[in-house]
Parts: sequence; structure tokens; C-alpha cells
Amino acid sequence: MRVTVSLPHDLGLLLRNEARRRGVSLSAVVRQSLETSLGKPSGTRLPWQGIASDGGSAARNADAVLTDGWTDRVAGDR
Repeated sequence: MRVTVSLPHDLGLLLRNEARRRGVSLSAVVRQSLETSLGKPSGTRLPWQGIASDGGSAARNADAVLTDGWTDRVAGDR
């Protein structure tokens, strides 16, 4: 993904100096800083992810799926 970010002049200088010090690109310093600050994507699934990954029948039969105890299964995951 390409993103354009505006930085205050002083922060831009710090970024450029850090990139030179490490011998890497500005993008590499920004990526590493964001990963450190925000965390790397973990690849873990969200608790509700995949609840309707049955080829679409759950979407077509949502009432029946919910009635058949889906809420009990979700509650058991907590």
C-alpha cells in the first residue's frame, strides 16, 4: 500500500537522519516504527471470523443457524 504522509520539518529531519544512520530507506524506518508502535499484524483470527464460512448457507438460513445454538457456541468461546 502506498500512503502519503505530511510531517513537520523537524520530524522529517529526524526520519532522514535515522534512515541514513541505519543505512535503509525512509520507508523502512517508517514501517519499522509503525510496527513497533502499533504492533505487527498477528494473523490471529477475530472471535467472530468464519462464523458463516460454510459456503453461504448460513447467510441464506440465518434464522435457523441462530436458532440451532450458534449463540451457545459463541458464548462457549468466551
